[in-house]
Amino acid sequence: MLKRVALFLVVIAASGCLPATERDFQMAQTVTEMSDAVNEIRQLSYELQDRVDSLTTVVAKRDTVIRQLANLAGVQMPP
Repeated sequence: MLKRVALFLVVIAASGCLPATERDFQMAQTVTEMSDAVNEIRQLSYELQDRVDSLTTVVAKRDTVIRQLANLAGVQMPP
């Protein structure tokens, strides 16, 4: 019984020292590609948020100009 356990442990330890297989390399490549895709999505998200912020600024400026013109013309504007 003790010999079987020892043999089992030796086999397990030896299998951990084997070189990487093609499947391992494919898994590593897949993980790398997924990481690149996530980084690209993150970058696109930042760009989209920047555009939204820019458009918000433009709308706020136009709203201010419209309110100033309405004020000069004496037209009531809702808040």
